Amino acid sequence: MTEIKLSEQQIKVAKDGFKSFDKKNEDRIKVGDIEAVLKKLGHNIKPDWLEKIESTIDTEGTGYIDFEEFCKIVRKKVQDDEDERELREMFRILDKEKRGEVNTNELRWILKNLGDDLTENDIDDMIADVDTDGSGWVDYDEFYKLMMSD
Repeated sequence: MTEIKLSEQQIKVAKDGFKSFDKKNEDRIKVGDIEAVLKKLGHNIKPDWLEKIESTIDTEGTGYIDFEEFCKIVRKKVQDDEDERELREMFRILDKEKRGEVNTNELRWILKNLGDDLTENDIDDMIADVDTDGSGWVDYDEFYKLMMSD
């Protein structure tokens, strides 16, 4: 998916949001304030998003992050949002019948052609993991899980 760089305007907005939580003007904010700052910047934060990236936050264990670390988090959030937009568009295109679901045969074809050297068994397992009811159809949440799994 597309690599994201923050524009000068995005950096300025991030800096303003960061400074509003840097109450003592120490060029750092509490780790616990990250979600609030991101929301102030207009980001929608899903409950599990910060958990997914927590190993990259405050690697020194101080309880604080500096602006550079915060920018990495903002970049990651912007990247993840862009990836999800692209995934939603891909799903919309694959949902040819406009029923909010994609046929697993379409997914099978995509997975075969991704170039990840997946075997038929790998593909069967991946589809079985998301099409848990065996209906042959996958909704967006299942599609997301399939496409974003490691």
